[in-house]
Amino acid sequence: MSENVEGIPKRRRWVLTLDGWAVAAALLAALLVRAGVLKHVPW
Repeated sequence: MSENVEGIPKRRRWVLTLDGWAVAAALLAALLVRAGVLKHVPW
């Protein structure tokens, strides 16, 4: 009998990529500017 036994694959943790974090930060900044919390974003 084979010793190779594959178990149930573990669920991968949900992690944003670097691009995903950049998009999320830009959307958050746009939302804060739109709401009037930030008056100016220096970019």
